[in-house]
Amino acid sequence: MKRKIIYLPLIVIFVAVVDLHSQIPRPPNDNSEQRREAERRIEAERELRTQNMREFDTTMKALNRPHMTVPASPTIDKETGERIRLARRVDAADYSRYGEFLKADKTGMFKLFPDHDCVEKNVVRVDGDCKNFVMASSSFSFRNLGYAHPYYSDLGFNHDEISSNAFFSQGILVSLGDLSIEDVTSSRDGMKFIFDLSPASDPGEARKMSARVKAGIQSGGFTYSSSVTPAENTTYVLRSIAYNVANSLPAVTETTSLSEIRFHTLALDKRADVIVVFRIIRKGADGSLTIVWKEIDRKEAPKIKFAKGDKFVDFKPDTTQTQH
Repeated sequence: MKRKIIYLPLIVIFVAVVDLHSQIPRPPNDNSEQRREAERRIEAERELRTQNMREFDTTMKALNRPHMTVPASPTIDKETGERIRLARRVDAADYSRYGEFLKADKTGMFKLFPDHDCVEKNVVRVDGDCKNFVMASSSFSFRNLGYAHPYYSDLGFNHDEISSNAFFSQGILVSLGDLSIEDVTSSRDGMKFIFDLSPASDPGEARKMSARVKAGIQSGGFTYSSSVTPAENTTYVLRSIAYNVANSLPAVTETTSLSEIRFHTLALDKRADVIVVFRIIRKGADGSLTIVWKEIDRKEAPKIKFAKGDKFVDFKPDTTQTQH
């Protein structure tokens, strides 16, 4: 069974549904001034990115490429939007359990829903595993503190795996087992490899590292990979390296390739190199994962330089092509 939904053919822009993707899950009745100030700052940054998206959209239309324009408004009806918001609501008991932990800066809690490849071109499947599909809720950005398009996320949930496989980014995940998230520090076992890994500086180097991580790297009794099978009451560490391009990108014209346009859209994302610890505290009957997290390190986004004459393509040929 399939249900038709309106999607613009391109764009890999991370806000196919701007309003829904940008929601920031937060504890109920959280009125701390520190968190309110953080949310004001995040909202200001989001407004700037939205303005930049509109300008990019105008440019694409002026070049007579409307099929590659940026969605400027939600394409989901009010009833569906409300259902999504309700599905994303975290149990009050889970918030209460981590109340003290969530008072700290750079922490949070949210629900991640599985995507069983339910979106196919211009339709959304609602049969089988897709019966409980929650749109725009399968990918999350710790960099931007909200749900994100898969191309610009740090963590995604597809079928039975969670992964970090966004466009022009390198994600490394490791399981620390049933370890309290409060006890995780940069000196814990399993953290050295995460912290010591040097970002790539050219596409070839990045491609080799991506292949190694995809296959799984064994070090110090831990396995580091781009995807893992999520387990309840398990704590993970993620390093998400969202690269920028060191080169000056050529101006967008009528002949600019889709791949090149995707590199232009990186300017609309908040790129960074972050290390996050998160714990899956609940696996819901609807397939969702309730996740509590904290950021433990952040650096400026490293840059990859393309050699003269090289095409601007991602170093991971299997980067997700879906648009949810």
